[in-house]
Amino acid sequence: SSGINAEYGGIIGTGIFITPNAITRSVSAPATSILVWLAGGLVAGTGALVYSELSTMIPISGGEPTFLRRIYGPIPAFLSVWLIHFLLTGMRRAIGVLGFSKYLWSIFYSDSTNPEAEVSWYLAKFVCLAVFGVVVAMAAYRPTLILKCITVFTILKIIGCVIVIVSGFIFLARGNTQNIAVGFNNTNTDARGWSEAWNGVIWSYSGWENVVTLASEIQNPSRNLPIIVVGSVSIVTVLYLLTVTSYHLVLRVSVMTSEGAVASLFGSAAMGKAGLIFLSVLVMVSSLGALQCAFLYSTRYIHSSAVEGSLPQVLELVSTRFKTPLVSILYVSMTASTFVLVGNVDKLIDAASFTMYPFIALSSAGVIVMRYTHPELPRPYRVPLIFPVLMTLFGLFVFISPFTGDNWGISLLWVGLTLLGFPIYYVLVKDVFKIPGLAWAMKKLRDVTADALGCE
Repeated sequence: SSGINAEYGGIIGTGIFITPNAITRSVSAPATSILVWLAGGLVAGTGALVYSELSTMIPISGGEPTFLRRIYGPIPAFLSVWLIHFLLTGMRRAIGVLGFSKYLWSIFYSDSTNPEAEVSWYLAKFVCLAVFGVVVAMAAYRPTLILKCITVFTILKIIGCVIVIVSGFIFLARGNTQNIAVGFNNTNTDARGWSEAWNGVIWSYSGWENVVTLASEIQNPSRNLPIIVVGSVSIVTVLYLLTVTSYHLVLRVSVMTSEGAVASLFGSAAMGKAGLIFLSVLVMVSSLGALQCAFLYSTRYIHSSAVEGSLPQVLELVSTRFKTPLVSILYVSMTASTFVLVGNVDKLIDAASFTMYPFIALSSAGVIVMRYTHPELPRPYRVPLIFPVLMTLFGLFVFISPFTGDNWGISLLWVGLTLLGFPIYYVLVKDVFKIPGLAWAMKKLRDVTADALGCE
């Protein structure tokens, strides 16, 4: 049961309070939206089972970069570190603080279906950056306090879902079926318009890959791993399906497709002003907690990658007083602040999902590759071969589908940034060109930063 608790605790995030609008807007019908959420749960379960074989076959911490390095060599592993962790960790943290902001303004502009539009750009961004400053300070100076509160934050997210579920089904018990009765009517039949829905549900279920942190520690993995994976993902899927169904029971499609904070709109419709405030505050607190935990782990990963030599050595510096990876924390805070200033939450979620799944597809295909190239390796858990095939195909679909839409240029930009990792790898990591003064400059940067920030 502890394994199940850890796994579903890692999956349940604030996506269920942020993405339902975009998903409904993309598919245009309540029943179709619910099916997309079900499909997201199936993808999460399939992916977790695939990663279960990889993590028991390659029992080394590090996740996808470790898998890619073992299967394909150092370059794909570096590209994943370069794009997902070095460039885009800040983007994922920006999503958290922008979600917090959306619910904050919904309290003050409760009559608006787009409260963020009521606030000046400067004030909205200032509040986001101020909130993010608190997160950075906690990660730099009081990280143990964040760790102690992880369970509390998970419980708050579950409480928020349960309140929505109970309120929604009370609404149904009173005979209010007019909103959900729309069913599949007006479903968007153009699959090119569904990319936002897939990206939203992928983001909401992200965290299933955390199974890699558990797999090597589980006794009798051939029996227990599938139980933990299927049990935890099933719990989250049922929770999400009931929550989304409740949203659609209470809110009209026109409201569900608005830019408002969906839980706040739900609270107002189901419980009045008090419900709006209560659910908004609950989501804000759980969002802040999730942001703090994710920030803590992501900065440690960047630090460890720098120690291993995959990223610039200046990022390995640790505060002599607080023993925290201060330079990595400051780096992520700067990139996240940039994304807060230039992005909106829906577009950032699209980008986060698009950039993540090519590496998931490569890792999933690696199960098939390793079955043929290294059949001798022990596999305490063997996933049915159809699962890595399906995950590979789905990853390719997520990667290709944005190029069929109107925003293909943004997708091309992310591909270009990924490919930029090739020269970065050969110049900075392998130093194949032996550029005069480069090693001296990198060391000087490290030394100056260490002296300025009190690091070692």
